[in-house]
Amino acid sequence: MSARTTLVGTPVVVAPGKIFLVGEYAVLDGGVAVLAAVSRYAVAQYVPGTEPQSAVVDQAVQGSLAAIGEASAALPAGSVMVDTDAFCQGRFKVGLGSSAATAVATVGAVFESAGLSVEGMQHQVFATADAAHRAAQGGVGSGADVAAAVYGGFIKFVRPAEGSPVIEPVVVPAGLHLVVFWTGESADTRELVESVRAYARMAPSSYRMLMGALRTTGERFVGELGAGRATGAVVAAGRYGRQLAELGKAAGVKIVTEAFERAAALARELGGDAKPSGAGGGDVGVALFATPEAAALFARACQPALSVLDVSLAHAGVHRRSGEEPPVAVREPFHVA
Repeated sequence: MSARTTLVGTPVVVAPGKIFLVGEYAVLDGGVAVLAAVSRYAVAQYVPGTEPQSAVVDQAVQGSLAAIGEASAALPAGSVMVDTDAFCQGRFKVGLGSSAATAVATVGAVFESAGLSVEGMQHQVFATADAAHRAAQGGVGSGADVAAAVYGGFIKFVRPAEGSPVIEPVVVPAGLHLVVFWTGESADTRELVESVRAYARMAPSSYRMLMGALRTTGERFVGELGAGRATGAVVAAGRYGRQLAELGKAAGVKIVTEAFERAAALARELGGDAKPSGAGGGDVGVALFATPEAAALFARACQPALSVLDVSLAHAGVHRRSGEEPPVAVREPFHVA
């Protein structure tokens, strides 16, 4: 849904995608995750007389109507149209959190169309979108990608076994430079997560040991960020990637594929490291460096085997798009091309 195809007079709401810096799998077990919102956007608009285009949209619309209560009376019957073309690389959908962004943008579109500004209502938007996203995916998922789409920027996310998720902004050292890349392979997140869960049931003691290592390394990464140590953060992220490989080997699935292994080897030659961003098995990865020169060298050297994704940090999370705002707002680049 481009700026040329959106309907006049109906609010247009956008929500960004995400990358994981650390926290994959451990976040499902109460561990910490650090994510960045990125400049690939789901673009949503409430359209009277239409039907939901997916289960995520259906759940998000119904949840939003329930959340806004009497304000829903202002809306004619209809649904939300969502454009996620920005999450595609050619004919492939890349793993930048399109379904979470869809849920968030849908909730935002319903709120805005009912006269409720999403600005200042992020907590309500998150709770509604998170519940809808989890319902549509059969309860799979931590909600971390939903949080990134709602709040934008760099965030720390923890979902305890009981109680509400804890979401906090994170200050990243100025010396930390990221390159986001795509392996050219698609991955089935649900299948990978279910395989790891099956392993947890089969070998609970070994699973707890591996998960404990991931959780410890995730906390170490957060500590390095808090201390402003870019080099320490790179080291911790690299360790997290190797621990993901150990988890995958134990569970009998390729979380860290050969493409990720080659990316990590190249990044280490340049003084950095690289790892999957998300469930792994292919798809999107992130390389981390403590100098812009090393990031630039990696971005050039990894192609054409890997595709460097042209994404930047999305400082703002879900918001109503103004008439002057371009569909995709490019701000601070992660990589130096």
